[in-house]
Amino acid sequence: MKNITTALFALGLFTAPNSTALADDTELVLTVSSINDHQGTLMVAVFDNEADWNGGSPVTGARIDVTSDTASASLGLLPQGEYAIRLFHDVNGNGELDTNMMGIPSEPFAFSNNARGSFGPASWADAAFELSADSGAHAVRLD
Repeated sequence: MKNITTALFALGLFTAPNSTALADDTELVLTVSSINDHQGTLMVAVFDNEADWNGGSPVTGARIDVTSDTASASLGLLPQGEYAIRLFHDVNGNGELDTNMMGIPSEPFAFSNNARGSFGPASWADAAFELSADSGAHAVRLD
């Protein structure tokens, strides 16, 4: 289970810079619901391919302050295409996903499409979604 922590949140450069906006770029707006603890920060990472999802660096990320049951933020302008999001709620503000003695996360986490993993992170196939001019908003529930 220790691998879940590494695989989930080995984010490298957490907030990678966005490239210059192009005409076909779309703003990705994330809304996270079911937040039980109204303190801390949501640590968000956005990936644009399966290889990076499985251990590389995100294309962008965000830190979103938590003050209520729901939090929303723009994750920037991104080229249209396939993406997947992973996030966790850093309740205690230590910048890390806390785990118990068995390596199981003790802080809430989520994946795009509300995908769930089986003894690890959700798969790219389950978490990936299409970002297009008609679909710039994405919502997830925190578990």
